[in-house]
Amino acid sequence: MKKILILAIGVFSLNSFAANPYTDCGIGAALFPNTSWAAVTSNVTWDAGTTAVISATASEDTCTGGEAQTAMLIHDKLENLETEIMIGSGDIYASLSSTMGCNGEDISNELKASYATVLSKKSYASNSRIQKSEVLYTMLKNNDAVQKHCSVFS
Repeated sequence: MKKILILAIGVFSLNSFAANPYTDCGIGAALFPNTSWAAVTSNVTWDAGTTAVISATASEDTCTGGEAQTAMLIHDKLENLETEIMIGSGDIYASLSSTMGCNGEDISNELKASYATVLSKKSYASNSRIQKSEVLYTMLKNNDAVQKHCSVFS
């Protein structure tokens, strides 16, 4: 793991990127888009910064946009996020709203109704984690309330 991290940092330092992998990529950027020290701490704590550095070196332009941050947050916190969407509140739900650029309107009822439809499908339970993440991402992207009140998918 240490060799991979050193190699990734080496690759990063050889290239000039618009995105800083520790502040603009990974779960840290998704959870703390406006607090650099918290994003760095989260990325390093979560997986030693590997995901953040790999996403920056593979495709730097995907790190700075809300869509990529939303997708990363969904995948990294899926189980807790599912619960918080159904409750309509929580720290991860708040991070999702922030990452999607929502304007403060309460869209929890609309999300809960849409996600309840998703969860009620028999095939959903047998999906892999990545498939479930994709389903949630697609549901958010196509949700009328998200399109109306959040800037990430408009």
